[in-house]
Amino acid sequence: MINLTEAQNIPSQINRTDDLNQPTGKWEYYYDDSGELRETGNYEDGRKVGLWKSFYPSGALKHEITYQEDVAKGPAKFYYRDGTLWEEGYWDENHWKGEYNLYHANGKKFYQWNYNNAGKRMGEQKYFHANGQLQYSGNWNNGGINGEIKVFDDTGALIEKREYTDGSFSKNTIITDRPTNQDTDSDSKILPFYGTGHYTLLEKDGKMVKEGYFRDGKLQDGKHFIYN
Repeated sequence: MINLTEAQNIPSQINRTDDLNQPTGKWEYYYDDSGELRETGNYEDGRKVGLWKSFYPSGALKHEITYQEDVAKGPAKFYYRDGTLWEEGYWDENHWKGEYNLYHANGKKFYQWNYNNAGKRMGEQKYFHANGQLQYSGNWNNGGINGEIKVFDDTGALIEKREYTDGSFSKNTIITDRPTNQDTDSDSKILPFYGTGHYTLLEKDGKMVKEGYFRDGKLQDGKHFIYN
């Protein structure tokens, strides 16, 4: 058994320094005002290595960041103040790389993005409603929107398609399940729609209703299709 005198002579296993007075091994940092743990992790040759954890003053986990030779490089997670996961991915010095996820405060996924090695969004990107239903889906190329973006309501129904060319918006296609072509004022049957610009309106079955230039939801110049 180690007595009190012997225990006082045993070097602490945390917050140590090496022969060059550099931090080494496990370190812990605390808030000045409360004394609560603020950050903890390991050093090698005075540099942060491996997983470091940071905490809110309440004690809840704030973030987990992986270091390589004092550079943030590796898996990383950030948390809301209540400890719920906020975002996660692979952090590479100054940008995200690979799959990245961000979450609503209720724990449901908000974004599911993909980054290339240069930190530019690339490939399929998804956004989600707070209830977990898909909201937007499409592809990005080197950080810019490319091609068709699909828009869904919070029940999962497709309501809109947006076309992008070289990262610039070109036109919308609105999907509607409201009755059409049943009286002389068919515009009132596809509301609410108040767009101004070039749009294509489709019924749920894919039939085209109108296509052309709209102002405040009214077709000004284009085509209006009527089916028997």
